[in-house]
Amino acid sequence: MAGNRHQFILGLVVKKMREEGAELYGIDGNYPGLFGEKVPLPPQILRHRPDAIGIKSNGQLCIGEAKTEGDILNTRTYEQLQDFTSVEINGSKCEVFVGAPQSSENNFGKSLEKTGLKGCDNLHVLYIPDEIIND
Repeated sequence: MAGNRHQFILGLVVKKMREEGAELYGIDGNYPGLFGEKVPLPPQILRHRPDAIGIKSNGQLCIGEAKTEGDILNTRTYEQLQDFTSVEINGSKCEVFVGAPQSSENNFGKSLEKTGLKGCDNLHVLYIPDEIIND
């Protein structure tokens, strides 16, 4: 099971996905905003299973990922970012929402540069102030 920090960040990512019009279809973790709804695990997409997946009313796929300080500069994260941002359904790239602690903004920026995704239009990064993240 993912740690409390990861779960808190994931909750904020899911909230943002819902605000952007996505209906949640899969989540890997506990999200208190579900209020008892039964939501299955997301399917694996290319090499990895995302933390959350949803679909907008126009059919556009949305993927949510939560990152903590310890999992930003590694091969798994690079692969996830590359895989998830490359998915295209019906001519539309999927929207990818990634939440990370504000204190890791520089390192996450390095990950985006390393993967060639800096400025990627369908990648949305939410930097969460460290003061509000539960430990």
